[in-house]
Amino acid sequence: MRVGFCLDTNKEDADSGKHKFFIRLAREFEKNGITIDNKNNDVFISMAGMKTSDTAKVNILRLDGLILNTRWDYKGKNKKIMKSVRRSDALIYQGDFCHQAYARFLGVKKEPFVIIPNGAPPEEFLPRSPENYFIANCKWRPHKRLKDIVKSFEKALKLGLDADLIITGKPDYEVKHPRIKYLGWQGRDSLVSLMSRAIASLHLSWLDWCPNSMVEAIVSNCPVIYSKSGGHTELANGSGIGIEDTQWDFNPCDLYAPPEIDRAKVAEAMIKIKKDGAVLRDRYDLDIKNVSKRYIDFFKKIL
Repeated sequence: MRVGFCLDTNKEDADSGKHKFFIRLAREFEKNGITIDNKNNDVFISMAGMKTSDTAKVNILRLDGLILNTRWDYKGKNKKIMKSVRRSDALIYQGDFCHQAYARFLGVKKEPFVIIPNGAPPEEFLPRSPENYFIANCKWRPHKRLKDIVKSFEKALKLGLDADLIITGKPDYEVKHPRIKYLGWQGRDSLVSLMSRAIASLHLSWLDWCPNSMVEAIVSNCPVIYSKSGGHTELANGSGIGIEDTQWDFNPCDLYAPPEIDRAKVAEAMIKIKKDGAVLRDRYDLDIKNVSKRYIDFFKKIL
């Protein structure tokens, strides 16, 4: 079988989570005897608004987040997504929330489709050796709730938490505090090291889909403290502590003015996970080996 991608999978590393996932997926395909060929292929995997293949037997569209933010031209942007949907032969959704969003917000009923989460290779990460800090790793935008993470952490400190907070990426909210460290953008090796030594990883976004940073934390056996909205709940699936959150009603919204999350509950979760740790289990469903196998099984079915 020959499989092509809309992105270059020959790179060693990538800036976006989507690209990083495709690189990992392509490498796993090759281990299973699949040839990666972006020009002559049986199956071509694309994303919304990106190129498809004129020669492939099947064009598959991998769907992540749709556009729901009223601060943008969401109708115009979603028209482009729908054009990609119509042009495809089959769909892959990142999660059930993603599938429900496309069905209820855009009325997408296209078949065949399958729901397969993102994945990561467990062997890419280091053995756990927790030190005394929490980590928040993200491409920061208002709905990612960095301010809530910082304020929750400050509240936890007042309640007796003895730990630091490390924030990677370009922050959209910043305060000077002796126990908060802003490290900026970090390379893969640095992030792997930081994740292995963190008490837990913080993911409080409102209406996220299947964020790679959360997938990587879970696969690396780093517990997660997460908001129970969007795709987080199904993705976490018992790998940490969930914080109740406002549910989306599948209507357009001001994504960059997210509803309030209970910072006291987040602070309590930090204190609890520092004191008691977290009961973790193997997440074979997010191992890139099993994710790639599900992709291959879907290819065979539709071919």
